[in-house]
Amino acid sequence: MPAVWEPSFRPRFYASWGRESAIICARTRQVEYPEYEQLLSIKAASGGAEHYLVDGHRIAVDDDTFLILNAGRRYASRIDALNPMQSFSIFFEPGLAAEVFAALKAPAESLLDHPPAASCCCDFDERLREHDAIVTPILNAIRLSLDDGVDDPLWLDEQLRLLLGAMLRAEHVHRNRSELIPSSRPATRRELYRRLGLAESYIHAFYKEPIRLKDMAAAAHLSPFHFLRLFKRVHAITPSVYLNRKRSLAAQRLIRRSTWTMIEIAEHVGFGSRTSLFRHLKAFGGVPPRELRGRPAAPEDSGVPT
Repeated sequence: MPAVWEPSFRPRFYASWGRESAIICARTRQVEYPEYEQLLSIKAASGGAEHYLVDGHRIAVDDDTFLILNAGRRYASRIDALNPMQSFSIFFEPGLAAEVFAALKAPAESLLDHPPAASCCCDFDERLREHDAIVTPILNAIRLSLDDGVDDPLWLDEQLRLLLGAMLRAEHVHRNRSELIPSSRPATRRELYRRLGLAESYIHAFYKEPIRLKDMAAAAHLSPFHFLRLFKRVHAITPSVYLNRKRSLAAQRLIRRSTWTMIEIAEHVGFGSRTSLFRHLKAFGGVPPRELRGRPAAPEDSGVPT
C-alpha cells in the first residue's frame, strides 16, 4: 500500500497523484488512510473487507461487492483484518470517463469524421454493488494480469477504457432498476432507490451482528413496512433473505479458507448456531459443508478470485 505517512515518500507520490490513472493493488492486514479528495475510482477487495467512510456512512467492500466513487469525493478507508487481504483500487485520470461516455453516446456515422468531443459524464450512483457479469470480468482480468506481473502500458490503457465502458453500461442498467419503485415522480424514485442502497451497505457492513428489520429500515430512513415493501419490489427477495444469502457466502469462504469449526464459523458470520448455518448453506449453496472444506471457489462464487 502507498506509504503516504512516510515524509520521504509523500512528495514523490503526490507529485503525480490525482493527475493520471493509477492502480493500487496490495496485500495487508491493517492500514488506515485519512480523508482525502480523490479521482473517479472503483474499489474491490478479497480475503477480507476494506471499510470506506463516505459522508458519515460506513461502506464495507469485500469478496462479494465493489464500489464506485466519483471524482471530487472525499473519503477515508481502513483495513483491520484477521489475515492479510487484498485491496484493489483503480483511479481514472481526469476527463477519461467523459471521453468514454461521449464515445458511447455518439452515433456510428459521427465516428467517420472525427472522434466525438468529450462531454460531461453523469456521476455514478455511489452505492455498494454486488459483483456482476458486466464490470466484474474486466476488473478481475486486470487484477489477475497485474498479479501475474503484466507490465504493458498500452494493454492497461485499453483495459481501463473497456472497464469504464462496462461501468457506464452497468450504470444504465442499474438506474433502470429505480423504475421498479412505485412513484410517478422520477426524483422520488431516485431518492427512495438511494435510501435502499444505504440499507444494502448497512447489511454488508454489519451482517455479522444481530440485525433487525427496524435496523435496516433506520439505515434507509424509512418505516419498516415501507422499507420491506420497496426492498422486495426492487430485489424480488425480502431483506432477511438478502442478509442470510450474504452470511452464507461469507460462511462458504471461511469453510474453504480456514480450519475453523462449524460452530465458530456460524457465530462469526451471524448465524449463531451450527444448525442455522447448515440450513442456510443448503438453501443458498446446495453443497454440504464437508464438501466445501478446502475446495477452491468456482469462478461464479467470488467476484474477485484469490
